[in-house]
Amino acid sequence: MIEELFPEASAKTGLNETQVIAALAGSLGLIKKHGEPTRVNALFNGVPGTADLAEAGEPPAKKGGLFGGLAKVAGGAAAPDALALMGRLKAQGVHGGDLQKLLPVAREFVRARTGKDLLGEALKSIPGSGALLGGG
Repeated sequence: MIEELFPEASAKTGLNETQVIAALAGSLGLIKKHGEPTRVNALFNGVPGTADLAEAGEPPAKKGGLFGGLAKVAGGAAAPDALALMGRLKAQGVHGGDLQKLLPVAREFVRARTGKDLLGEALKSIPGSGALLGGG
C-alpha cells in the first residue's frame, strides 16, 4: 500500500519517484531505529509496506568520531543519523526543503488511510530529529 504514495508524492513535491522512495526509505529507517517502538509498530502495522521500506533505508552502523559525539550531545542520539540521512539524500538531489514538502504529503497519505497521524506520532517520538524531519 505504501507504494501508492510514490506517484502522488512525486506529483506534489516535484521529486522523481526514485527520490521519493529514497527519502521515504531513509526517513522510515530513521524512525525504525530511533522512534518509540509502540508508535513505530503502529505505523508499520497500519500501512502495509512501510516496515520493508524502513528496512531498506535503515541508517548504517556508525563508528563514532568527534562530530558524531558532538551531534549526539547537541541533538540527541538520532541527530548523527539524521545528518547522515540529509547528506545521503543531498547526493541524490533531495534537499532539506524537499523533505519538508514530502513528509507532510506522506503524513496526509497515512492519515487518510488509517484515520490517525501515525507517521507524525512516530516522528515526534524521535528526540532532536523529529522536528527536522517534519514531526513538529
